[in-house]
Amino acid sequence: MTLNDWNVFSPARKILKKAKKTAQYIDSLAPVFRKKTNAELSAMTNYLIEKLKRGHSLDDILPEAFATARETIYRVHGIFAYTVQIIGAIVAHNGDFSEMYTGEGKTITIIIVAYLNALLKRGVHVVTVNEYLVQRDASYCASVLNPLGISVGYNLASFKLDEKRKMYACDVTYTTNSELGFDYLRDNMVKRMEEKVIRELNYAIIDEADSVLIDEARTPLIISGQPKQDVGLYIDADEFVNTISQDDFTLDRETNSVALTDSGIKKCENYFKLNNLFDFKNSDLYHKVKNALMANKIMENGVEYIVRNNEIHLVDQFTGRILEGRSYNAGLHQAIQAKERVKIEPENVTVATITYQSFFRLFNKLAGVSGTAATESEEFLKTYNMVVVTIPTNKPVIRKDLNDYVFDNKVSKWAHVVAEIERIHQTGQPILVGTESVEDSEQLVYFLNNKGIKFQLLNAKNNAREAKIVSLAGQKGAVTISTNMAGRGTDIKLGEGVAELGGLYVIGTAHHEARRIDNQLRGRSGRQGDPGVTRFFISLEDTLFKRFAIEKENKSNKKIESEYYDSWFFTKLIKHAQKKVEAVNYDTRKNLIDYDAVLSNQRELIYKQRDQILLNKTNINIAKKMAKQVADDLVKMFPSKINPLFVDELALSEAINKNLFHTQLVSSQFFSNKTLEEAIEIVYKIICLSIDQRCELLTFDKANMLFRDIMIQALDKNWTEHLDLMLRLREGVNLRSLEQRSPLNIYVDEADKHFADMKKNVAHTVINNINRIYIPKINEAIFNALGNIIGQLNIKRDIYDELSKAQAHNQIENAFSSGDDFKIKFHSASKDFTTIEDATDAKEILKNKFRQQTSKEQVEITEVKNEK
Repeated sequence: MTLNDWNVFSPARKILKKAKKTAQYIDSLAPVFRKKTNAELSAMTNYLIEKLKRGHSLDDILPEAFATARETIYRVHGIFAYTVQIIGAIVAHNGDFSEMYTGEGKTITIIIVAYLNALLKRGVHVVTVNEYLVQRDASYCASVLNPLGISVGYNLASFKLDEKRKMYACDVTYTTNSELGFDYLRDNMVKRMEEKVIRELNYAIIDEADSVLIDEARTPLIISGQPKQDVGLYIDADEFVNTISQDDFTLDRETNSVALTDSGIKKCENYFKLNNLFDFKNSDLYHKVKNALMANKIMENGVEYIVRNNEIHLVDQFTGRILEGRSYNAGLHQAIQAKERVKIEPENVTVATITYQSFFRLFNKLAGVSGTAATESEEFLKTYNMVVVTIPTNKPVIRKDLNDYVFDNKVSKWAHVVAEIERIHQTGQPILVGTESVEDSEQLVYFLNNKGIKFQLLNAKNNAREAKIVSLAGQKGAVTISTNMAGRGTDIKLGEGVAELGGLYVIGTAHHEARRIDNQLRGRSGRQGDPGVTRFFISLEDTLFKRFAIEKENKSNKKIESEYYDSWFFTKLIKHAQKKVEAVNYDTRKNLIDYDAVLSNQRELIYKQRDQILLNKTNINIAKKMAKQVADDLVKMFPSKINPLFVDELALSEAINKNLFHTQLVSSQFFSNKTLEEAIEIVYKIICLSIDQRCELLTFDKANMLFRDIMIQALDKNWTEHLDLMLRLREGVNLRSLEQRSPLNIYVDEADKHFADMKKNVAHTVINNINRIYIPKINEAIFNALGNIIGQLNIKRDIYDELSKAQAHNQIENAFSSGDDFKIKFHSASKDFTTIEDATDAKEILKNKFRQQTSKEQVEITEVKNEK
């Protein structure tokens, strides 16, 4: 029990006091529920669900629900839950942390609280540390809750999507923390909403929560994307780039950017046998070609990188030193490898990532259960908003925790450990030896083999086998060697006659850096009022001393006057070292939380937008919102040099025609004497017009699906690149000390800026790709529709008519060059003429060209009347 628990005014004590009172009332219901038939007990589920539908809360029905689950457990397994287990369940239901000592029945506590929360029919996730416990506990839970009409499933990494979806659809789902986290990330990478497997993050109960939320919290979950194509495409792109001339690309040294010109685009399409390089399906190839251009035309061997031992090594541009282990992202590194003809490594990118802190805080309600949490109570409260409540034991703990034996060196320590095992083993008292590492376990194995002592070894490699070994570790004469964490989640029950021998003897061979792990090892002994003994054998050469108590090492040596020593001095020294390392680890986790909070907010926004796109039946409206961003960005790139409040009409129209529509669609005179705001509105309406015309020609439903795919791909691609950028920002932010600002503040500001840029990039990518959707006569349709709204855009009709005439001439030129029949082409083209003059002029041009090529034939031209 912590100091905080003794404080009358502490939250933990208040919660415990209230829970005890509720538990007493539930105890009073036991005789009533004992009289119910099995059918009546089973009917309680529907009765309680109906009460919820009528407006009652879970707290209102808690006593009846707990009494129902308790009685069902008794009828199925012959176990009547202790009052302390009910108290633990009440605390967990409230979203707090139940610290229940080993052997106090956490499994049953979880079943009781899971039943209550499952009545909401919104899903309950029971999270534990390995798949053996997932299957074991799910099976036990199902035997209790299935008769009550509550479905129970379990989730394994090996399950296919359909199987996972089925398991997550159950009222209660058992899963490991890692697989649940990865399923969440994968759910937010799907292309269709129905491909998701998790239905809702409603309520999670985490078993062994200190292991999940503390020990594993420093390592984020990461899904790395694998290349979708072989390396041959990098080589092909490189070979193409080496065939083009100076006229086929433009190079901007100021921005270190390079792009294909019109002639380069044409050559690229011919080289790769493409109809349109900018077609959506060719986006990956286009990306490879751009990287090949960058690698060959901008990146220089000996400047940005060097080739050493057939590998590309980056060069620090400020110091000239080699940046070991670093590489370019987004395929540029592979493009350089292709250029230099060295081995091309797979392009690994982080496509999704999340920390456990961020993930579990997404749940509407979170609870933890474990035997060891009090030492981290402050962190659980600050990070997860859970109060750690130490639940009283059902029976008093009579285990004897003996003082440590401290040795000068490891050789002496191991000699005494073996001697102690040999001495105790002769009495028949079972022994459990906890080691700090697998290496220490194997060293002890060597010593015991030399002594001829039989033993069982656990080293955290086979969870199912180890659980069985641990369960037998309390039998007379048993010697079990285990790493500190092996077999966690399995009780050790004493065999016949073992209590009389003093119970299980636990030997620790080193103190762990966290007091929780030491307490976990001690807790193996003395369950449910059983006798037991624990003692730690440590040396001044142990890792904990070397890392965190070195300044007191000389003083420690002087204290050891004989082979070993046990005193309050070393107990104090060890606790000091453990508190020191716990503080360091907490700072590490807190630092991770501070930085991840920024990315977490961004991730939440991206995932929400992703779901909105997948669910939306009118993605056209989302596209138009993005069009507003594109119009704003595009126009503001071209302010007039004379008056920056006005637009540079020539530069803007050229950019629109070249980059947005890839054809001569708008005239510079559209923007003559227009302010930036007026020009933005014109460009926005033109883009919307383009979107509407594509919807009309494709049909609305088809366009909506196509837009959805374009948006999801743009969002995913830009988010992946943003994650990589954020990783590099996180790695480099500490180097910017000259700014006299905290690295975190710099990171936050830069992250916000990059996120805003990313959203803009998504909008531009989406609009560009929508405009690249190939539809026959789309440009003509847009232009004709533009004529209908020319007045709304505040553009003079004669400007449009002039451009219309030019469009007609272009159509005739295209019709003639195609070699098709003149009459058909001319009749077809004439439908798009705006004026009679347009048709007459175009006809004369075409007649002259046609006569030049067919001078041997008499050509009859069909006169065309334009109804206009």
